[in-house]
Amino acid sequence: MIKFNRVNYFKFVLSLCFIVFFIFVIANANLFENNQEQLAINSSFIQGDDGVSYEINLDNVNVNVDDNNNGIIEYTVQNWDTLLKVAGVFWTTVSSIQKENNLKQNDLQAGQVLKVSNQVDGIVYTVPDKTNVLVFANKYNLNLQDLMTLNYVQDETELFTPGQEIFVNITKDKAYELWLLQKPVPIVIPKSTITYRPTINKAWKPSIKSINKIAVTTIASDDTESDDTNITKGGIISSWTYTKKIKNGFAVGYCTWYAAIISPNIFPYINETTQDRPFGGDARQWCANAKAAWLRVGSKPSVGAVIVYSRLRSSAGHVGKVINYYPDDGKMIIRDMNYVGKFVVTERRENTDNGAISCYIYGK
Repeated sequence: MIKFNRVNYFKFVLSLCFIVFFIFVIANANLFENNQEQLAINSSFIQGDDGVSYEINLDNVNVNVDDNNNGIIEYTVQNWDTLLKVAGVFWTTVSSIQKENNLKQNDLQAGQVLKVSNQVDGIVYTVPDKTNVLVFANKYNLNLQDLMTLNYVQDETELFTPGQEIFVNITKDKAYELWLLQKPVPIVIPKSTITYRPTINKAWKPSIKSINKIAVTTIASDDTESDDTNITKGGIISSWTYTKKIKNGFAVGYCTWYAAIISPNIFPYINETTQDRPFGGDARQWCANAKAAWLRVGSKPSVGAVIVYSRLRSSAGHVGKVINYYPDDGKMIIRDMNYVGKFVVTERRENTDNGAISCYIYGK
């Protein structure tokens, strides 16, 4: 015999309620069939508007593709719409909608069609300390509405917590300008007190015949065909070997190794056989890596500058040094290694409009 204690009594009552509710639903199924609501997106769930009910009817939303193959949302404005609410629903900014639709005011008209793009540029920022949203926006001169919309903030009095990641629609450079981010401190390499400059041994110069024995995969800067004879007759003025034992962190015998050797203003000498290296990487990475090391980088040739190619003999790029520059003719004389082969130094003519040239590194 089952004892009806308090627990069993509660289970009995709960089961009875479920049975009664189930019978009621079956008996009144027609009421639910005739009262279907239209599918909608509720922005109070997405943005929260102090409890105000706000719906986006899917019939008012159309998605197209622009000329650049980017998705563009077209939304037909309803009577109760505001720019802030529309921006919140589609996860964009008020300023973005205004720019996309050439709007100068915040007033919207019912039936107006808005183009809404969710392609918003910006940075992800990690909040270091607890701060009020309004105070944070004012401190860094940020658009408060955009900040709230992009981070689903309902009230400007809310707090950002330490370690919270938020989206701020400004570029990294702008963030540096506003002191939202701090630029990384450059690594200061002490200047060498050694005045040593390496000497280039030109005692032995290979003949045309000996150069032709080296496998060549590219041509000189002249518009010549890619055979050994034309390379010798074309841009190359002279060539010789260089095998002095210098340590600078780059692969010995290649263009980066030699370019560093003949550029002590960029790679200073610690002693006669060792250099400091403010940056490394393949030749094609030198432009970005030099900038990161706070060296001056530009697009104009200059005598003494390191010339960087995105691609020449290989996909790893190529580097050399500008020895002479003739701006009236658009010509340069370049000294580099491994243009013809490992350990082979060449001086050759180059056009300043060569599309493979990425940048010039001038030093500090």
